[in-house]
Amino acid sequence: MIEIVYFTSRDKVQKLEVRGHAGFDNSGKDLICAGVSCIIFGLMNAIDNEDESAEIVQGDNEIVITLKDVDRAKVQDYLELTLIQLETIESSYPEFIKLERRKTL
Repeated sequence: MIEIVYFTSRDKVQKLEVRGHAGFDNSGKDLICAGVSCIIFGLMNAIDNEDESAEIVQGDNEIVITLKDVDRAKVQDYLELTLIQLETIESSYPEFIKLERRKTL
């Protein structure tokens, strides 16, 4: 299962964590993983072009994006669009992807 957790502060996304593998099909043929990967890599590229202070860490089956400045409106728009796309996949395939919001202090 792909587990996505996003952390908010003042109703703005501060951090996004993506971990796991959907297990919908074999590696290389998993359409859910491919869809999530496309969405997340597009987000990473957009944030990288817009916010040099953002920290993006990529590992095996894990991506963590941490924003130093949550007040960048364009980056928050990117994140909002990303979350809508991920929620759409989750609504169709809830057994393969889970999206969770957590508030930070």
